[in-house]
Amino acid sequence: MTIEEKEKYLTEKIKLMLDNIDYKITSIMTHLSKDALLRDGNHKDVFITSFFEPVMCSSLSVLSDAETLKHLYVRTGPMNFIDIEEFFKPYDEEDEIS
Repeated sequence: MTIEEKEKYLTEKIKLMLDNIDYKITSIMTHLSKDALLRDGNHKDVFITSFFEPVMCSSLSVLSDAETLKHLYVRTGPMNFIDIEEFFKPYDEEDEIS
């Protein structure tokens, strides 16, 4: 796959994942970031898929490994991160009650 094909693939895949949890966004795009600093202090080539959430007016990003396309984590702020599984966990009203 070319870089452009990978960007398109990740954009579409993450948009579908957001739709599956009913997470509303106004825009989404993916770009390659070479030698990016990760939350564990390592450097790696990653694709960053950024999207804008209009209710809270926040921009979030999913970082994905540039070689494997595996999603690494969601960045919610400069030093704030959420695990992929936790962010994309389907909403369950019973979670609020317990």
